[in-house]
Amino acid sequence: MIAVNHYSSRIFLTVRYLVGLFGLTLTRTSTEITSFRIHAGHGRHDGSRPLPAAVAAVLDDRNPELEDLRARYRRMDSPFRPGSFWRRSRRLRDLNLRYFRGDNAYVWQLRQVGDNARLKFFLLTQYVSGLDTHKLLERTREDGAFGCWAFDFQELPTASRDLLDSVNEMYFLDRHWDLLTREDFTVLDIGAGYGRLAHRMAECVPGLSRYYCVDAIPESTFLSEQYLKYREADAKATVVPLDEMEERLAAAGRVDLALNIHSFSEMPLSAIEAWIGLLARLDVPTLMIVPNEGDKLLSLENDYLRVDFTPVLERHGYVLAAREQTIADPDVRDLVGVGDWFMLFRREGAEQAPDAS
Repeated sequence: MIAVNHYSSRIFLTVRYLVGLFGLTLTRTSTEITSFRIHAGHGRHDGSRPLPAAVAAVLDDRNPELEDLRARYRRMDSPFRPGSFWRRSRRLRDLNLRYFRGDNAYVWQLRQVGDNARLKFFLLTQYVSGLDTHKLLERTREDGAFGCWAFDFQELPTASRDLLDSVNEMYFLDRHWDLLTREDFTVLDIGAGYGRLAHRMAECVPGLSRYYCVDAIPESTFLSEQYLKYREADAKATVVPLDEMEERLAAAGRVDLALNIHSFSEMPLSAIEAWIGLLARLDVPTLMIVPNEGDKLLSLENDYLRVDFTPVLERHGYVLAAREQTIADPDVRDLVGVGDWFMLFRREGAEQAPDAS
């Protein structure tokens, strides 16, 4: 195992601690130590659209179902449990349950793009619309519910980071895995958050049979359950609590594709090892990862050391099959300030799901 970025991570986090004393925080805009923005140290949301009344009453920090999940997860002696990055005190500062689709730890709706957000979202929407040969932006739309920052345009669809990231991710999977024409397949989303991609894929992908959402954070399990019911996506999307996960997935049969979107990069190596080991036991043939640090596959240890987890993937047979920058157009990428990568791995010796005919 090779530890990387030890000193730069410590410098960055020390500076973030100091500015945090003034109610501010830093957001990295690239892997360079000098590339960051200073902004409010808590999540924000767009409150201009009223909350759906029936769901708003449920989204309470003292909801008995949520309290039960928290207690169950605390009792677990599980290798899947998160590290210090996802301590509850940190999450609650950044997360308002009723406005969980705002700019917070689940989706950086605004903080990564910085100033001139509407102009940058116009460029992003124009870019994703240019990819949209299957008209996904007509199948799934943005209504700005639950505090989501949404931008209206005259000749482009109303857009959000949730919508654009999801559609872009589906087109990457279509290019390299025939997602949109494949039949009868099952997806496992590790670190599914509030169910963003599960909702979009349930609406857009006709061949999807079952989509499992798993997360080691009790708030995520609770929110995704409520959100997918609200979106009426729960006919295909199933939320599996952490303490039921291994038994239920083993009984579920074949899993064809696993996803990890901006989640492994926030875990210690021990948790990543546990998740990849689970995929190997389930013989999941294909894995998509979107890291936080460009195309670097780095864990986040409790002392903020970052460790390359590529050897973990290799040890379990996962080999890189495709990689692309999430925004292929270099001018759009530079103007918007998003430098993420898509990465697809295939497991050697695993039985691959048949390609679409």
